[in-house]
Amino acid sequence: MTRLANWVNVSHGSATSSASLKMPPGKSPPFVTTSAGSDTASESDTHSPIPSACLFSIPIIDSFISQLPFISERIMEMSPDLIKENHRYLKTCILYEVLQKMPIFDSYRNFCNTVGKDAMDYPDFEFWYYRFYHGNRDVDYDRSTDPESKTLEDIPVVLMKKIAENLDPVERTYLRSMNHALKTVADFFPPVFEKIEISISDMTMDWTLNNKRFYCCKKNGGCKLYRPNCAVEKSEMCHIKKGLEYLAPVLKIPNIQENLLSLHLFEQIADRDDLLPVPFNAKRVHFWSQNMNKVIEYLSALNPGHLESISLDSLVSEERENHGILFETDQFKQAKRAEFKYYWGFNVEVLVNFSHLHRFKCQIRIDNTFEDVPRIRVILSTFEELESCELELIGPMDRVPMRELADALGEDIPTGPLAEGEHLTIIHRYRIPDSNKCLVFKINDGESWYRVEMHRIR
Repeated sequence: MTRLANWVNVSHGSATSSASLKMPPGKSPPFVTTSAGSDTASESDTHSPIPSACLFSIPIIDSFISQLPFISERIMEMSPDLIKENHRYLKTCILYEVLQKMPIFDSYRNFCNTVGKDAMDYPDFEFWYYRFYHGNRDVDYDRSTDPESKTLEDIPVVLMKKIAENLDPVERTYLRSMNHALKTVADFFPPVFEKIEISISDMTMDWTLNNKRFYCCKKNGGCKLYRPNCAVEKSEMCHIKKGLEYLAPVLKIPNIQENLLSLHLFEQIADRDDLLPVPFNAKRVHFWSQNMNKVIEYLSALNPGHLESISLDSLVSEERENHGILFETDQFKQAKRAEFKYYWGFNVEVLVNFSHLHRFKCQIRIDNTFEDVPRIRVILSTFEELESCELELIGPMDRVPMRELADALGEDIPTGPLAEGEHLTIIHRYRIPDSNKCLVFKINDGESWYRVEMHRIR
């Protein structure tokens, strides 16, 4: 309707009498008839620029199409309220859009902008649009004779389950939000997400469900919400509350499962109970936070029987006193893999807490190379479940001399030139006492510390 509105000068409320209707030179109204055989128009027609009895008392014929711009111009000169009161005027506007060959969604948007959003619901607009599109141009068609329209709830349950089965987890969350019946069908297939990433700060909250990203940011005392394939939504709510309004229901779907749950928790952090249900099923979890108390709070929500891997990032030495609490959680005790990134190092004695792990990675502080390195070797040799680990050794001055490491393990430092990009490496094999198994240590000379890779040979 934008093109139609631009084509004419819309003057709201400028209704004229039927006598003012003038056709272009040489033209006459193509289907002027009177209503019910009367020689005069009805009283309501005399208040419109185009008498409705004169316009559409019979099905629209081809001669009307040639006069549509003229007739549409006269209709558009009326006020929107007057147009909405006459269904024939509304349908003339729809027919105009059809003849302009505009896509239906654009046509409906233009229709609402011109006449008003409350003029006609989209399902009714869609019916008349496609009826006119297929050549059926009788605007007086009685829809009461049509069969009752089918809804999603009328689809057989077996077919509905088949549809739900072929939706991805994000699409299925939309389906379950429609009504109770569809919610029951959607919940028949517990959603399994490959990756859920959540980041919360004092300015933004964004989350990714598989490959679909959502973003809510603070804006002018409220917030703006961005969703895939949706218009930007403005709200006066806090950005975290608005984000949780969409995210929390997804995370609380019964039997939801995730391969990876990643949480970036900055200074302003949502309460756990507002975000995660208890218990929450995730195979792997990654926390980025400098607040160990919050990490433990969120970790406690995860199902210890389902959680296999824990990764903690950006913890600092000031949180050292809380490590004992972390190591005592069922989630850590039942995990198979653990990784601690960008932490200023555990003391050697902390390693005894990792005896149940299959793999782990962390930084270890070395105070005395000739005492601590053999201790590490002995401790690791007692870990029956251990398959491999990666340790970054940090000395009192941030770097342990390679010569000290070699002497502590009874190994010689390799001699000879190194190829471009090659690092100095020591290989050390240690046979486990009273066993035919051994540990193989590979020590690489890094830029600021030495990396020790250990594998158990069975």
